[in-house]
Order: sequence, then C-alpha cells, then structure tokens
Amino acid sequence: MLDNKPGNIKKLTLPDGFRVGIVNLDNILQEVVGLKLADTKTIKTELLKRVETQNYVPSGVKTEYTAALYHEYQRKYEPDKFKEEKTERHQHTKG
Repeated sequence: MLDNKPGNIKKLTLPDGFRVGIVNLDNILQEVVGLKLADTKTIKTELLKRVETQNYVPSGVKTEYTAALYHEYQRKYEPDKFKEEKTERHQHTKG
C-alpha cells in the first residue's frame, strides 16, 4: 500500500548539492520501477512527470531535478548499475 500522506517528504540532493523536499518520493520511485521501463530517457521523463504532479519544480532546474531523481532511482533500484557509473565518474588519469 502506498503512503500518500502529505507529511511523507524525503530530501533529494540536486547535482549542485542543494537539497529539496519531495512529497512522496519513495512512492514515486516505487511506482516507476513497477513500470519496468528499460529506456533511461523514458525513466527520467516518468520520474519528473510524477514528481511534478505533487511538487513544484521550477522550470529553470528541471534538468537538475531529473538528474537527481534518476540518481536516487539507480541508487535504490539499480545498485549494480549505480556502482559502475559512480566508479567510472570518479576515475582520474595522471597527466
């Protein structure tokens, strides 16, 4: 059963480190994973669409919200993929 109480707010960290409260974030992530979408772009679109139905997302930061939502989605539901991506991003080369 999904918890739709307005007090169900979770913090989401945007790429710049700013934290925002998202109503029903856990439920939204759960709903989207239940759709069994394979395409990253479709997953990102669906996450943002569902967040916008219950939260105000300023138009100038939709890209940042989308990135943060997908990051949280991967962290929670695609841990293997999340670890690979995180490792690739943090590799440094000697120059």
